[in-house]
Formats: sequence, structure tokens, C-alpha cells
Amino acid sequence: MIHEEFNEDGIVIESVDGKADVALLRTDNCEECSAKIFCKPKADNTKILRVSDPIGVQPGDQVRISVGGGSILKYSLIVYGIPLFLLVGGILFGYYLFANSASPELFSFIFGLILTAIYFFVAYITLRNNINDNIIPRITFVSKK
Repeated sequence: MIHEEFNEDGIVIESVDGKADVALLRTDNCEECSAKIFCKPKADNTKILRVSDPIGVQPGDQVRISVGGGSILKYSLIVYGIPLFLLVGGILFGYYLFANSASPELFSFIFGLILTAIYFFVAYITLRNNINDNIIPRITFVSKK
């Protein structure tokens, strides 16, 4: 999966400063995808995605975008793996930390939630300005209109 490339086709809506907004058409694969609840396609079954534009496309161009499997795996760990580890670890550590309190289960759960919230805040601040063109999907093929 790390060396795999995931590709989608779409139509460029707007292109500014090396970034492009691409409308992806909904395919049959979308029905099988478990992430469709987060994707939220519009009424006309399109999804808008901001991608890196190293080619210099124009609105109306048909493009193919791709993202590496390693990037997907890396950000899946950042978004799901580390917070899960912090939540469970915070609960377990908090249980021993608050063992002499009136309600150690409640306090340990709150401790785990606070650790996870701090992680998401730090990750948001750190990653929002440090995402480079190797991580976000990029345009790899253009079919001019």
C-alpha cells in the first residue's frame, strides 16, 4: 500500500497559485466506500477537492489526480492511530493517577479526553501550515478542453 498510487478523474473548477479545485464525479466505487459519510457529495453527485497543480491547468480541463499510499497511511496514523493510543493510554494512566479519588473511572476518562484534545490542537497548529505538495493529491494528467 505504501508504494501504491490512488487515482481519480475530475474537472478543474478553479486554479490559483499552484492549487486547483477539482470536481470529482461520483462513481460506483463510492457506494462501497466506508468514508462516504465524510465525503458528503453535493446534490449533483460531485465532490470538490483542492489539489496541487504542478502543471498549470485551466478551468474546464479534465484531469487525473493521484495521491500516494504512504501519504494516506501516514495521515491515517496521525488522525486515528495516535489519538486512539493517547485516549486509551490516558485512561489507563489516569486510573492509576486518580486511584485515591472518589471516582477514578470518571477522572481517568476525562484525563484521556484532555490528552487527546491537546494532541488534536497541537497537530492542527503544526500541520495546517506545514502540508507540502508531496502530501496532498496532485494533478498528474491533463486532457485540455
